[in-house]
Amino acid sequence: MAKDKIFKFVIIGSGNIANTYISAIEKIENVEVAGIISRSLKKPAALKNNSQILIADSLNKIKADFDVVIICVPNFLHHTFAVESASMGKHVLTEKPLDISIEAIDEMISACRNANVKLGVAYQRRLTRDNLLIKKMIDENKFGKIFAVDLSVKNFRDDKYYSDSNYRGTWKKDGGGPFIQQASHYVDLYAWYFGKPTKIESFLNTYIHNIEVEDHGVAVCMHENGMIGTLTASTACKPGFPARMEIHSKKGTVILENDIIVFWSIDGIENPGLHKNAQRHTGADTHLVNDTTNHELIIKDFIQAVKENREPFINGESARIASEIILQIYTNKI
Repeated sequence: MAKDKIFKFVIIGSGNIANTYISAIEKIENVEVAGIISRSLKKPAALKNNSQILIADSLNKIKADFDVVIICVPNFLHHTFAVESASMGKHVLTEKPLDISIEAIDEMISACRNANVKLGVAYQRRLTRDNLLIKKMIDENKFGKIFAVDLSVKNFRDDKYYSDSNYRGTWKKDGGGPFIQQASHYVDLYAWYFGKPTKIESFLNTYIHNIEVEDHGVAVCMHENGMIGTLTASTACKPGFPARMEIHSKKGTVILENDIIVFWSIDGIENPGLHKNAQRHTGADTHLVNDTTNHELIIKDFIQAVKENREPFINGESARIASEIILQIYTNKI
């Protein structure tokens, strides 16, 4: 029997999220890291001391063969590396969000499509079991008419979180505050479940941090079917709280916290959730990720997408919707 191909990844970036991907890749068969791109030639902490993995400051210095790049650099650089990688015929898996402007996002989507390479986005919370269940039930209209959704992503970050980098808390490099960073995963879930609103109005301010972007805000979304959504995003709420989504429909209410169904009252339907006591990384009080389960799922799906010549579960066009919503939240500030 032929031996399975070993998929080789080059990770662009050497910060905390790069360590998450290195740890995830180590747990997957027939997958390995072929190189690290770091402008400072910094060695990610997750690499073993005896690692022979090449660290270079540009992609064209990686002489080893590889299949996929994983983009783990600040938001404003995502499209730059995606376009370069596509021009080399390499598949692209990028950290969220796609980028910080629609123009940059469309450029990277077009570059990957024209080069016939895959573009995947790490909105891995879509792959958790309870989130998949809710999506299926919404698509099958199991809840009846949904009239209100309240999403709350109330995190806390201390001053050091922002002062330790030259991109966090900036418009030019990060693209905004907690809406585009900490809450981006859940705005993506909201968009995946309910689609893009027809009207968005937002209230944003900076309360406890010395940064140029918001550290707390609320957006009100009106949908074509009449549903009203409220989205709250924060890095100012001490000590940090679980991300929470409340879905209110004609048949009752469902509440999820940290991707787990914690409350269920839907007429005629029993709670399908099985992980009521599970503990997952919330991001509420730290940006560090120790549980790589969801990242492993994203990588496995991406590899299968390449093998089967299909779209990744979260492709560029799908992930673009969350960015549209977030950018409208910033544009439509009251």
